[in-house]
Amino acid sequence: MTQDGTNADPLEPGLPEDEQFADELLDHKQSHRVTFGPLAFFTGFFVTIAAFSLTLILISIAGGTFSWRQVWPTFGIAFVVLLYAAGIGLIIGAPIAFLLGLALRPVRRQWVHVLVFFVVITLVAWLIFSVMYGGAAWETLLLAALIGLCAAIGRASVWKLVTVYD
Repeated sequence: MTQDGTNADPLEPGLPEDEQFADELLDHKQSHRVTFGPLAFFTGFFVTIAAFSLTLILISIAGGTFSWRQVWPTFGIAFVVLLYAAGIGLIIGAPIAFLLGLALRPVRRQWVHVLVFFVVITLVAWLIFSVMYGGAAWETLLLAALIGLCAAIGRASVWKLVTVYD
């Protein structure tokens, strides 16, 4: 380690020592081109649950009649949906997103990250829905795709917050 807190390892020039835990965990030395910190992780998490909650509220409003008497109850429902999305996202989505972030560190192109987040989160959500509820595969796939899309929006929202090394 150098005096400025960066690693002197020639494979990872300029990478702070606290961002090398994945190398020790995975027991290999590989050049990481993309790193993310807590700010990027939590921003992506909050954008994901906000996008999901907002989308469900918009679907609910578009699917029925709306009057001005329903404004405050709609905000109440939006808050409840946000809490449920945050709870489920914290237990299931955040660990998957964290592991995806670690696995995608060598990939420099951010659009690949966004695409992988969409595909993987959609597949995981679809598998969970299929096991828990059974039923029509297309209906569960639509909801799973909505969750995957929100995860991709969350990952795209932190595009400028991650550090890309060349």
